[in-house]
Amino acid sequence: MQKIRQLLLFMERGFSQRSIEKETGINRRTIAGYLKRFAESGLSTKELLLFDDRELYAYLNAGKKEQNKDPRQLHLDSLYEYLTSELRRVGVTRQLLWQEYIAESPDGFGYSRFCELLQEHIRKRGATMHFEHDPGKLLQVDFAGDKLHYVDSGSGELVECPVFVAVFPFSGYSYVEALPNASLPQVVRALNNALSYFGGVPLSVKSDNMKQWVTRSNRYEPTFANMLEQWANHNNIALLAARPAKPKDKPSVEGGVRTTYLRVYAPLRNETYSSLSSLNSAIWEKLNEHHEKNFQRKAFSRKELFEGQEKGIRPSKYIFV
Repeated sequence: MQKIRQLLLFMERGFSQRSIEKETGINRRTIAGYLKRFAESGLSTKELLLFDDRELYAYLNAGKKEQNKDPRQLHLDSLYEYLTSELRRVGVTRQLLWQEYIAESPDGFGYSRFCELLQEHIRKRGATMHFEHDPGKLLQVDFAGDKLHYVDSGSGELVECPVFVAVFPFSGYSYVEALPNASLPQVVRALNNALSYFGGVPLSVKSDNMKQWVTRSNRYEPTFANMLEQWANHNNIALLAARPAKPKDKPSVEGGVRTTYLRVYAPLRNETYSSLSSLNSAIWEKLNEHHEKNFQRKAFSRKELFEGQEKGIRPSKYIFV
């Protein structure tokens, strides 16, 4: 455990894996394995260093016990980022989130246990769990982990499509599009379509360190793709990148991807489409239905919140097709 603590300290101080190997004598393959475990814990190196040896050992070996873990716990673990981001929204309560959770997972935890586990998760995260969002300030973008498909009418081939998701954290209003591929030109085209859909531009756009976005990762000064920088300058938008392996830096789009699975993927799962355009038409139809539904226990929808308080903050000078 002393070696592991040394490894954490070197990571906290920004040492490279090569330097850590030289200083500690731990080979880089082992270091990479520990880095993966640290990332999977969901905690920062500072937070891990606060644990005693027994607690730290438990976190590093949690994956070995995963197969024996209660399936309900595994499912709830996957929802924590979404739940904590939703709790920051005005009027959203634990009771409301539990009602939505139990409606989708009838065999899930009861209300008191749900609250207990959620509170324990928030306590472990501490001050990192508090975010406030201003209207029109930030747009978060990402690709969904699962792809959608259509059947090529000529060859009968099943064609995989990566799915682009963009979300305004303030209103939860989003844009979703299936792309022919995940290349940078397609990402820029999807960004243009998103701005056209929103009818304006945000102050900044944030994504993770995907290769289309960042050509060189750096915690403080990442290097963005040249085409992307030209697009941002053209629209007077600041580019931001989440820290590597830090999904909590963009929880809204992580939640937006989950919402896309629920409101778009699920309703379309038994449908077959013969072209990318017909697939996207179906996506946008389901997306619009989602936007027009009122929030739980509220008298307004995401669309009304977006159009009433967010749209028009920075109208776009450009119309994209």
